Amino acid sequence: MGSSLKKAKLMVELQSKGIRLEQGSGKGRQGGAGPANGKGMVFGNYQITVPTSGECAMSSEYSLHEDGEHALIYKDGEVVSEVGLIAPPRFYELHTEDGVPYNKIALLHGRDCLASTVIQTCSRWHGGERCQFCGIGTSLDDENTVPVKTPKQLAEVAGAAQRLDGVTHVTLTAGTTVNPLYGIKHLGDCARAIKEGTGLPVHVQFEPVDDPDIYRHLKECGVDTVGMHLESFDQKVRERITPGKAKISIEDYFKGFAGAVEVFGRNQVSTYIIIGLGESLADTLAGCMRCIEMGVYPFVVPLRPVKETPFANMAPPEPKAMAEIYGEVARALADHGLSASDSKAGCVRCGACSVLPAFERKKHG
Repeated sequence: MGSSLKKAKLMVELQSKGIRLEQGSGKGRQGGAGPANGKGMVFGNYQITVPTSGECAMSSEYSLHEDGEHALIYKDGEVVSEVGLIAPPRFYELHTEDGVPYNKIALLHGRDCLASTVIQTCSRWHGGERCQFCGIGTSLDDENTVPVKTPKQLAEVAGAAQRLDGVTHVTLTAGTTVNPLYGIKHLGDCARAIKEGTGLPVHVQFEPVDDPDIYRHLKECGVDTVGMHLESFDQKVRERITPGKAKISIEDYFKGFAGAVEVFGRNQVSTYIIIGLGESLADTLAGCMRCIEMGVYPFVVPLRPVKETPFANMAPPEPKAMAEIYGEVARALADHGLSASDSKAGCVRCGACSVLPAFERKKHG
């Protein structure tokens, strides 16, 4: 088995089974979106976040041992790999001019992506509409963040992260606002401030709205890529797991994808697809192919258990299932000229929540 194949196999196993942190190992990131409750790891050119909480991680056959500058991954008591760890960034030590710690404004995702939830509340959080896997409200309850980040704060933090830690792109997301256009326009204002202050490529995430002009507006604000996260192509799964978002039909998402591709171009529009929610494999692959054919990158990820959510102890999907899906999607991406490395900013460019980029590169040799 080639070294790249071995790395990909190990990364898939780690994201599905999690890892136990032995005494002396840092906790990794707690709460939030994306790589929540995970530890950032580097395998050569690849970076991933690995679950460190929940029953799956607590009982994992894998464990992480840190010894000074070295970190080793053990499986059932035997060393299987050395691994690089992503150190806490220096910008976390600073405060904004108005006294807010930088790490309550934005966080480091992977090695070089600055990420922020610019509005930390969601209109779907109460009333039985919340997404079952989401921890947006728990981060606020735990006082790990502030409710709203201003454009000025984000530009200040982005400048420091770029200068001190080599950040090369930015991801901005937000909870859904009562008037969705308000949240999207705030994302645009934040992107504009970051772009004017740093020149960094910016990715923003939002739910599709019935306003085709919004994509042009975001482009004019300096946004480089956008994400509209469908999570599942199985409507029954959506109604059960994301009951609020499920009211926006799958066809409305594809309508939004088409409008966004027209403005931002192929490979610069993406959608998160979560595996492990009880979805149909056939529906998942068919939906991914439909996205790819229109130039949308389906960012396939395994379910990530997040503390203090209904899915806190849900087991991620089996490694074999993830490897099969990654292989099929990677093949289709290559056939249609899409690649994570060609994404200008955001989750696809970062890639740490998925092993899809590693399979994609493997397909290219």
